[in-house]
Order: sequence, then structure tokens, then C-alpha cells
Amino acid sequence: MQTITFRQELTAPATVVVKIGSRILTAQGHEQRVPNLIRDVAALHASGIRVIVVSSGAIATGMKTLSLEKRPESIPLQQACAAIGQHRLMQMYEHHFSKTSTCIGQVLLTWDDLRSKKRYLNLRNTLFRLLDCGAIPIVNENDSVGIEEIQFGNNDMLGAQVALLVNADLFINLTDVDGLFDRNPHTDANAVHIPVVTQFSSSVRKLADDRKKEISVGGMSTKLRAAEIIARAGIHSLIGNGFSHRLTTVIADPAAATLFLPYEKKMSSRHRWIAFTGQSCGEIIIDEGAHTALTRRGKSLLPAGIHGVNGHFKPGDKVELRTEHGMVIARGLVNYSADEIRMIMNRRSSEIASRLGSKRFDEVIHRDNLVIL
Repeated sequence: MQTITFRQELTAPATVVVKIGSRILTAQGHEQRVPNLIRDVAALHASGIRVIVVSSGAIATGMKTLSLEKRPESIPLQQACAAIGQHRLMQMYEHHFSKTSTCIGQVLLTWDDLRSKKRYLNLRNTLFRLLDCGAIPIVNENDSVGIEEIQFGNNDMLGAQVALLVNADLFINLTDVDGLFDRNPHTDANAVHIPVVTQFSSSVRKLADDRKKEISVGGMSTKLRAAEIIARAGIHSLIGNGFSHRLTTVIADPAAATLFLPYEKKMSSRHRWIAFTGQSCGEIIIDEGAHTALTRRGKSLLPAGIHGVNGHFKPGDKVELRTEHGMVIARGLVNYSADEIRMIMNRRSSEIASRLGSKRFDEVIHRDNLVIL
């Protein structure tokens, strides 16, 4: 059994999510790169680590089959490429993983599967059962029916969401650079590699380069957004060079990746869904007093602190909380509908019954159903 070494800042993780970019799987040199990558993933699995792979590459593989050099602008043609490429992609995984006697399972999903709480939990149970069976789930966005990721990013955010879903200990985002640099290393030979990021400051966010490839969509900014979500949830993440290096090098060598350290407190699964996954159905505008009570004193949201309501939502829906200056400061699950909140906003909790005819809760959003961002 191969010994797996992790860089010193990481303890041996129990669950790892590995996101693999399109260029790693399809660009020049993939004939050698892909078998090495799969051997390393299988070695992680054989060492007792639960591994989930989030794979891009369906559209890029379909493009190669159709002899397309540039990513199509037409969404239907991109979806056709995905339909053609997805099963070829899985054939490739099956071919190489079978050489290591490793069982794999395909999981295709759309963003609606993540935003619906019921489907989210069903997906979570499916992934855990696959892991319990000793299989490696291969997850991809169902590009042939879903278009959101096709239009707005690649699978970086999807990989982050899967890591949140399974409460992973480490998220590894494999790309074609050694992580984060102070300048674009493709255009500046003097760019300095950043081995560790301890917090997400505005200066860190400005380091992202949105340079896009002909066969992929996302740039470094989407990878940084994914890493920030992961860190806020209390999970370690790596952005590393799976194009030029082995996966075992990315997890062991600080020069081959940037490690993003997590926030101290790890969020519960429920709070991760509220903060980063579930669909927001509207927004509530709060005053400065409510802002202070929520962020500094850990209080629930009461009707007296509400100055406005936007959207149409029902009890149990997720909403965003905004200050009067437009800043989103929290997300939570409401106890009352939008119309009901409009009737009780700026009022004391003791007035709810007289305004609505009954009072189900004192709070519009209870603290247990609220996540400060």
C-alpha cells in the first residue's frame, strides 16, 4: 500500500473531495497525466480515506469527439457536447480505475438538487451510501439538462458544494497553476507563489486572474470564491497544479499548491446549507439596531428591527438579510411569510397576534435558523 504524505499544516483527513479541471483531463499530455492522477486517487482510497471526485470534462470531451477547437457559444451545442462527452468521460474513469480494482459510481446533478432541502438530503444519503460501499463517487453537473454552470462558471463551486454536503475535511481543486500568486505567473516570470492563505482579505481577492481557456470557463476568481466558502465552513482547501504535478505532490509539497486555512468554527450541515446552498426567495431589510443585535449579541431577528421586505416567500423559506445600505449580513429561514412580515415589521413581538390574528413565534427568524456571513 502506498504511503500518503500530507503537508505539515494538514492532519490526515477522513474525507477528501478532489475537483479535476477540464484541461487536466483533455489537454495535451493527458495520456500520461490522467492514469497517474487516477492511480493517486485510488491510493488515497486504498489508504482508508473516503474520496469523492468532482469531474469537469464532459463538454471538453464532446468537443474533441466533434473536432471543435473552441468552446461553442450556443448553449444547446454545449449541452450536446456534454451528452456526447459524459459517457466517454466515465468510460475513461472506469478503464483506469478498474486497473486498481477500485469501484466507482456516477452521480450527475443539477443545482436544483442542491437548493431543494429534500433533494439535498437525498443526495447526501446517496453519496454516503456509495462511500460506505467502498466506492468512489464521480460527480459532475448534468450539463445536458442544466445550464447554470455552463453559463456562469465551471465546477469549482460545484466541488465546494459537494465538500460542504459530505462534511469533508479537505477540498482539493486541481488546476494548471501552483495555486495563488501575487501576479499572473503565465505573463510575469517574477510572480511569487503564495503557499498559505490564512484569511480572505480584499488584497487576496484582488490576486485572482479571470483568464479563461478555450475549453474551460472559470478562472482563478471562481476557485477563490469556492475556497472562501470552504474556509468559512471550517474546512481546509488546496488549489494546486494537477496539470504538471502528481496529486500526491499537490497534497505534500507547499510549492505545488496554495493551502487555505479554515475559520476556527466548523459549521453544522444545516448552517452550511442555509449560508451557501439553499435558494434565497427574498430579502428582509433591517435597521442598525437589529444589525448590532444579530452580529454582536447573537440575537434572533424580531419584527421591530425590520424596515422592508422584498420578494414573495412563505414560512420556512430562505431569505437574505440586508442592511439599509444594501450589504448582505446574514441568511436564514423565516417563520412568517413575506405578506405577514410586511404587516408586523417595525412592531413589537407582543403586537404580532393583534396584527395577524394569532402568533406562532416571537421571532421572524430564530437564531438557530440564522447564519451571519
